[in-house]
Amino acid sequence: MDIRVVINTMIELFLQLVLGYGLARLGMIDEEMNQKLSALVVKVSMPALIVASVADKIGKGSLTEVLGFLLWGFLFYGAMIGLAWLITRAMGTPVGQRGTYQFMLIFSNCTFMGYPVMEAIFGTEAIFLNSIFNLPFNLIAFSYGILLISRDGEQKAGFEAKKLLNPGIVAAILALLIFGLSIPLPRVLSQTLASVGNLTTPLSMLVLGAALAAVPLKEVFREGRIYLMTGFRLVLLPILTFLFMRLVTDQAMLIGIAVMTAAMPVASVSVMLSNQYRGNTRLASIGVFISTVCSVITIPLVAFLYERLMKL
Repeated sequence: MDIRVVINTMIELFLQLVLGYGLARLGMIDEEMNQKLSALVVKVSMPALIVASVADKIGKGSLTEVLGFLLWGFLFYGAMIGLAWLITRAMGTPVGQRGTYQFMLIFSNCTFMGYPVMEAIFGTEAIFLNSIFNLPFNLIAFSYGILLISRDGEQKAGFEAKKLLNPGIVAAILALLIFGLSIPLPRVLSQTLASVGNLTTPLSMLVLGAALAAVPLKEVFREGRIYLMTGFRLVLLPILTFLFMRLVTDQAMLIGIAVMTAAMPVASVSVMLSNQYRGNTRLASIGVFISTVCSVITIPLVAFLYERLMKL
């Protein structure tokens, strides 16, 4: 395990966030442009990334192993939904913020930050298995996740079923079909999807940074409940995940991927979806920012402790 690679990955993401903040302060990214960039991520680059994540993995890994990781992924996110509901109420979260807090506790940055971190810790094989384990992320984030985000909208509009028919959920279903049925994609198409999908990380960080620029700096550090949520997100959830997974399985790779997925900071897609569905973008932006900054310390620590504990 190369901790330096892990730390460098998170510093790189943080610097992209700072760049977005600076561009917004200079007037190069205004609110309207940020909305359009969010739409570009949610409707174009993110769906492309989802499909591209399985396009080059057809035929790899045994069917039993793949189905096992997929099943564990669904169980993992089901457990996170229940824990998020309990934690949000235990924190005394106001009704108008519960949806956003639950989203932040359920969904981590398991893709943009997760892929390079998993590779640094477990090797290249982990990228494929991580993508399978986290396929449910896309299905749940773009369905139940949108429901949570919409609950905290300023206009308090009721959730519309048509929101479930969106590029993210369509891409997730296509990815499952392509992989499950071993449907080969033309090389030029898979490469195009990968190229467009690679825009997701930098664009997401720019959008997040620009969104933070609209929030007075004192408010970023005044949101006390965010720090409590961050502690749960980065420390408690990976601990609980490790203890449970160690009891039910002896597959080191599965345990490691589950633990590190739980240890990632808040998913940056929470800001994009909040922008798109008029949710609490301010709260989501602060949550992603604080958890990402703190994860520079906590992720290497969790990775180090995981490696030590697995040897016991």
